[in-house]
Amino acid sequence: MVNEISGNMKKIILNAQERKLLFKQAPQTEGGGGFQKLLVRLQRQYDSDNKEIKLYKADLEKIGRYAYKYKNGGWQDRLVSIFGRHLGVRLGWKK
Repeated sequence: MVNEISGNMKKIILNAQERKLLFKQAPQTEGGGGFQKLLVRLQRQYDSDNKEIKLYKADLEKIGRYAYKYKNGGWQDRLVSIFGRHLGVRLGWKK
């Protein structure tokens, strides 16, 4: 479910499996690279009371780019598994 709040932010309600995949990334790996930093930041943007995550325009661009611009592998598959139901199979990536 995606509720557009404004042109710059969306709130998405994650199901249990999507939450599990989001929090699979250990917070201490944040300094390990762009993908790790993105997932840890998204963990911080998650509201456990409402089971929703706020995604800003920059987050949406990075999610699609990290999933489709670089080599395919576990990280890319994880982004599709977390956000594909909400953002579509290409996660908004148009290139």
